[in-house]
Amino acid sequence: MRITSTCKLVSLALVAGFFAFSCTGKKEKKAGPEVMEETIEEEIREYSYPLASAFEVTNMLNEIEASYIVGLTNNPEKAANYFSEKDRAVNLGIYTADLAYATTYNQKSDVQNYFKASETLVRELDLSSAFNENLPEQIEANLDNKEQLVDIITNMFQDAYSHLNQQGRTEVSYLVLSGTVIEGLYLTLHVSENTFQNPELIKAILFQKEPLKKLESMMVDYKDSELLKDVYQDIVKINQVFALEEGATSMTKTQVEKLTGLVDAMREKFVQ
Repeated sequence: MRITSTCKLVSLALVAGFFAFSCTGKKEKKAGPEVMEETIEEEIREYSYPLASAFEVTNMLNEIEASYIVGLTNNPEKAANYFSEKDRAVNLGIYTADLAYATTYNQKSDVQNYFKASETLVRELDLSSAFNENLPEQIEANLDNKEQLVDIITNMFQDAYSHLNQQGRTEVSYLVLSGTVIEGLYLTLHVSENTFQNPELIKAILFQKEPLKKLESMMVDYKDSELLKDVYQDIVKINQVFALEEGATSMTKTQVEKLTGLVDAMREKFVQ
């Protein structure tokens, strides 16, 4: 799924090298192939999507036969009502998870609605240039091809993450990641009224612990920024609940209840 981003970076590196030579009109001392390879690998690491895909979470829910719950996701009609950069970025992340959820469960109408909601926020965040112009047609043409649809949507949001970082908008990219991770956790916590009694759901919740820890470590350099600090603090609180009992396969009822309260409150700040 990251082949597209890798190819883009390789092409950019080659074009940049040619441009530098053309402008100087002089022969520069050639960098060895090892140096070029290291540079490309560093760029790929910097711009590649760093967390588990939202589809990994929604596939787990599908595999344990959790039902698709209509209305659990964020209302796609709200997309036009988000005006700040922060609200737009977090809700783009939320709609990413919602789109993955609908796609996983073959909910074609919801797939179309959540793609349109995401498209609205992508445009408002000035990310349209990151995607192919025929992306809407690709989505429409593959509504009956789940595997292809998963690839298209995954690449869409990986490209958005890469584009934001290439633009120097790292904080915005972390807001999108936060929205996706929080919505994935929210869906997992709410697909059943008896989450604590379901061992498979607990495993699905715990699967999301490591991505949240990684997200916290990624955001720490921006923890005092106006754009990120409150989201960072919420991520820290969620990780503190996970840390109350370090278990690979189990959680206490207190943990589940605290986690549900924190995630609900954090999400509500952005989707309202």
